[in-house]
Amino acid sequence: MQTSILIADNQLLTREGIKTLMLGNTDLNVVGEAADSNELNQKLKELRPEVVIIDYHLPGFFGVDDIAKLYQTSPNTKVLVVTTNHSKGDIMRVLEFGVNNYILKQCDKEEFINAVYATIKGERFLCGKVIDAVLDKQQYRDEHCEPTVLSKREVEIVKLISEGLTNGEIADKIFLSVHTVSTHRKNILKKLNLKKSAELVAYAMKTGMIAAHE
Repeated sequence: MQTSILIADNQLLTREGIKTLMLGNTDLNVVGEAADSNELNQKLKELRPEVVIIDYHLPGFFGVDDIAKLYQTSPNTKVLVVTTNHSKGDIMRVLEFGVNNYILKQCDKEEFINAVYATIKGERFLCGKVIDAVLDKQQYRDEHCEPTVLSKREVEIVKLISEGLTNGEIADKIFLSVHTVSTHRKNILKKLNLKKSAELVAYAMKTGMIAAHE
C-alpha cells in the first residue's frame, strides 16, 4: 500500500532532490508539489495527501502560519518539516500547531527516509539540534542532525512519567513489567541525550507532548 506525499518547497531543485531520495521506496508516492502557500492550499484540497513534507521558513513563499492552515484544510494529513531553520521561537510555534516531525536539511539520506517513515507511523522524530534549541542547551550538536525517534509506546511512557508516576505505577497502568518500563525510561533518556527525569518532563512540556499545567 502506497502513502501519498505532497512536497511543499519553493525551490525546484529541492523538490527534485527530495523525490530522488525517495526513489526505490515503492510504498512512497509523491502525488504533488507546491511552490507557495496558495498552491499548497489548492493541492491539499485537491489531493488530500497523507503526508506533507514542507519547509515553512521561506519568506514570500511559505511561513509558520501555513502549518496551521494546512491542518485546518486537511486535518488527517501528517507533517514532516524539512528546513534549515532551528530558531527556538519558530520551532515552538510549529510544535504548538501539532507537528511531531522536524529535521534539518543538513541530514543525510538515511535520516530523511527514517523521518518519512516515522511520520507515516505516527511516531515523533526530531532532529537533535531541534531538541537542543527547545531545551535551551548551550552546546549545539555540530556533526549532523542526530535524529531522535520516539515510538508511540515511548511517548506514552514519557507522558506517564510527566504525571509523576513511578515505574511500578506505569507498569500496572499499561500492563508491562517494571523491568520493561525501566528499560524504556533509560532508552528514552539516552535517545534524547538527557540525564534526569526532570529534564524529560521539561522536554515533554516544551515539545507539546503534555500541557504546561499537567
